[in-house]
Amino acid sequence: MLGMYIHTHWSYRHPYAARTWTVADWAGFLGALQALGYDLVKIWPLLDAMPPEPNASDRAFLDTLSQVIDIAHERFGMRVWIVVCPNTIGNDKAADYPHAERPYFICEQRINPADPAAVAAFMAGRRNQLSRLANADGLVIIDSDPGGYIGSTNRDFVALIQGQIEIMRSFNPAAEFVYWMFAGWERYCRFWQKARDDDEGRTSWWGDDWQGNEFIEPLQLISQTIPEPWRVLAWFDEHRDALTTLQLTEKAAYYPYGAIEGEPSFPLTLWSPEVVADACLPDKGGWCPHGIMANAQTHCLQLPHIYAFAHFAQGGGPDRLDLAGFAERLLPGHGDAIASAWTALGDDTAAGQQGSARRLRELVGQPHAPGDLDGLLFGDADRFLTDLAMNLEVQAALLELGAAFKNGKPVPALQQLLAVFRPYQSCLGFEDAYGGDLAEALNHPLRQLDEAALNAVLGDFSQWRDPTVRHGIVSRLLDAIEGYCERNG
Repeated sequence: MLGMYIHTHWSYRHPYAARTWTVADWAGFLGALQALGYDLVKIWPLLDAMPPEPNASDRAFLDTLSQVIDIAHERFGMRVWIVVCPNTIGNDKAADYPHAERPYFICEQRINPADPAAVAAFMAGRRNQLSRLANADGLVIIDSDPGGYIGSTNRDFVALIQGQIEIMRSFNPAAEFVYWMFAGWERYCRFWQKARDDDEGRTSWWGDDWQGNEFIEPLQLISQTIPEPWRVLAWFDEHRDALTTLQLTEKAAYYPYGAIEGEPSFPLTLWSPEVVADACLPDKGGWCPHGIMANAQTHCLQLPHIYAFAHFAQGGGPDRLDLAGFAERLLPGHGDAIASAWTALGDDTAAGQQGSARRLRELVGQPHAPGDLDGLLFGDADRFLTDLAMNLEVQAALLELGAAFKNGKPVPALQQLLAVFRPYQSCLGFEDAYGGDLAEALNHPLRQLDEAALNAVLGDFSQWRDPTVRHGIVSRLLDAIEGYCERNG
């Protein structure tokens, strides 16, 4: 198995957010994935913020996915898994939003697994949702993020699994169950308790509070209660240790989450082939006999890493990585220019990145012949070239900002960053909290300024008592930066 996760959590513009894709978008993307060697896709259709009675936009989205599953099967010979979270579903606000624009945390609710009436209503909602996705090959359920409930147990978690896989198999008796091992159910429930009890609700769920092996009991319960076929997605040493102890490693596929792109992250094209190669090393996931899976949040921006992951996962070495050849299959005649631009993102000066951006912009508007992988461009070569140029300009501004902070003169560099970042952010429409590269390059230096208006916004990035404050945070941060520049320019 060589799989790709299609994540649809965040609401932003087409074609950046996968929940905005058309059937033609999906078909082009799947065809290119298949040509690179991927044979399975795992899709999170955001049932976890969808109302129990799907509205018209939800039904249209689910029907689109059902067509996509048929295309994957019949045209490309690919399998499709659907992802859900254990105990989350849309709340009473969810139906007010069209699916493509629905904000997650405002519209989700976590049901209490110990409340029989709440569980029954939840399962009825899942039946309404899953009935339109019965042609999927499997149902994946994660043990954390999102989900969880303070005080809940592993037995509650497995009972939730049992109820949902029974619903899925009532429509498709051959459907496989996949346990997505991540932080652990009870550990994640403790996170929500920490967020509730913290004075300001600001906490990190990725703490050091592992209590023994979090995964032995749920694996035992799954083995006892969930009929075959089932398997697991695993990554951490704790996953391997539990599976080894229970002699269940034969069920594992390796899932090095974030190797292509972290999540949640602000959408920026990345080029770090050594990170991708490291994730695919046989000594990392060789104990998992069912293959390996990648993930991305903004697939149309992460083309070089999508290619590199497929290359390394299929045994290719660094010396055989042909970035220009891959780019040539996207836009024939421009492979070298595109590959040089991608490489500049990862290793170049600000001036070099700005020069690469200018050269790409010269290609915009020219006639473009399609390559055999042009499905990865989502029907718009000029959009792809412009996005890559904007990424180079943003990256150059971030490099100059880092130097300016070291020199103690950040205001002009912050103003220059705003000049290139605001148009890019407006193009994407991405408004939610993020970690990853932008947090390292922007948020962390901004904290050094210790300015009240900035600190108020930066603090909301880790606000978990009320996660709804995270929506719209990008615009608030940009406004706070602009205000700081006006006061200190």
